[in-house]
Amino acid sequence: MNIIDHFEKIITIVGESGLCNKFFDTAREHIEAAGALLQTTPIQTALFALILEHFGENHTSADDIAKTLKCGKMQLIRYMDDFDVLKQKRLIKVKHSYSGTSDSFPRYTIPLEVIKTIRNNTEYHCTAFDNLSTEDLIDCVNNLLHALKRDELNEDNFKEELLYLYERNKDNCFVKKTKEYDLNEGSIMIMVIFCRALLHNDEELIKEEDLIEELREIVGYSEARHIQNRLKSGKHKIIEKELIQFDCHDGIADTEYFRLTEKAKEEFLADIDFIEKAKYKGKNFILAKNLSEKKLFYSEKIRERINELTELLNENNFLSIQKRLSESGMRTGFACIFSGPPGTGKTETAYQIARKTGRDIMLVNIAETKSMWFGESEKRIKSLFDRYRSIVKNGGLAPILFFNEADAVLGKRRELSQSRNGPDQTENAIQNIILQEMENLNGILIATTNMTVNLDKAFERRFLYKIEFEKPNTESKIQMWQNFIPALDENDAAKLAGKYDFSGGQIENIARKNTVSYILRGTDPNFSILEGLCKEELLEKPVARIGFCSE
Repeated sequence: MNIIDHFEKIITIVGESGLCNKFFDTAREHIEAAGALLQTTPIQTALFALILEHFGENHTSADDIAKTLKCGKMQLIRYMDDFDVLKQKRLIKVKHSYSGTSDSFPRYTIPLEVIKTIRNNTEYHCTAFDNLSTEDLIDCVNNLLHALKRDELNEDNFKEELLYLYERNKDNCFVKKTKEYDLNEGSIMIMVIFCRALLHNDEELIKEEDLIEELREIVGYSEARHIQNRLKSGKHKIIEKELIQFDCHDGIADTEYFRLTEKAKEEFLADIDFIEKAKYKGKNFILAKNLSEKKLFYSEKIRERINELTELLNENNFLSIQKRLSESGMRTGFACIFSGPPGTGKTETAYQIARKTGRDIMLVNIAETKSMWFGESEKRIKSLFDRYRSIVKNGGLAPILFFNEADAVLGKRRELSQSRNGPDQTENAIQNIILQEMENLNGILIATTNMTVNLDKAFERRFLYKIEFEKPNTESKIQMWQNFIPALDENDAAKLAGKYDFSGGQIENIARKNTVSYILRGTDPNFSILEGLCKEELLEKPVARIGFCSE
């Protein structure tokens, strides 16, 4: 028999005999099996089975249980302690009914997680919801919201679960602040939505229509509409209390977007370490400790510039220079641009500077900031800078904001057509945001570009350090060939360096393909094999002649 069979037997037997000694004798096998799963006493197991029998209804009433037991409601009082134990174990949820009559008996239902345990026939373990961090609390509320949307919870169940979380986490900073500001259910949900977006997706901006659509599912259409009107007018409590605000661009409020205020982040998310959190956001954050050392080859002039920049970005020097600049009324941010042909080491140089200075890298993927929706791209790029500014503001070693292959946003701004819309306007708007953010930068920005002549003048003025990378000279190429392929003698390395005008990236590609070839053949590289790989790297193909040719 599976556990559901056992519960069905318990319900059948208790319906025949009630909770008398005969019941416990007849149902012993089934009570022991179900009690082992729930970790409950025989009487608690039987009471749970009675509530389970009515699963799917709104709540099981005292009347329902009394009818099954063939007793009066007053007789149920003797079992109240057992109902309380089931509640404490989170096996049942309790709702008290006060309908203006003398009926003040509680009503019961069973949480979905318990139903899943029964279906899977696995031992039940009560999830601890005490002393949650703010992030864990937001996650729990978020799970409740998902359950509400999937109709796994109704509005009453949702409110009960929310109240339970609040009661168990009275010392949590988010809970304390919602009580301190005397926020109602709708306002709490707004704060949850904003905090969830920030903690889960690094999004500080939320579009008004997206916010209201989500609120409709929680508080209903009428209340959501009321909230929308008060938000629009700026008279909502959480705006008046300076917890959220309209987004602002160039001094003009954008009433289509809202954001959490710095005050709200500091108070409601006081226990969140945004610096550490940002480091574990996957591909967009690269930890300095995870960067491997790599030997790079430069001309003497470029090497000196790179060493100077690395020394400048060492924390002691950097803070000292920032302080001096601030005292002189100058901008304290450092924006650097590495330009030059592909494969010359621009990206790897940024990584090695980060490794040597211990600075993590916040990597910007330009493609991810683009959107087909008008105005959305600008919001994404601004949100990116907001996130970086927040990380720097929270203290610690400032990471490097790294725009890799930023050609798409650093080129000369385009002339707009009379309609003043479409891709050109979006590109220019993005550039204007980046220019303004660079003006106010308080950290470190490094950009790489393959362009050498098409850099917009406005950007050129804002980059403090400009380093132009060149293809390696013959001496550097000889060193690269021998570094990547140690078995290659100096004479053959010199021949390859003189014959092929490769960048460091291309030489490394050939070395990697040579390694694959060695694994397959088990022989050391020879000049003939390497020349063949060099020709493949050049993508040399025979050109078909058109017309007649002489014998």
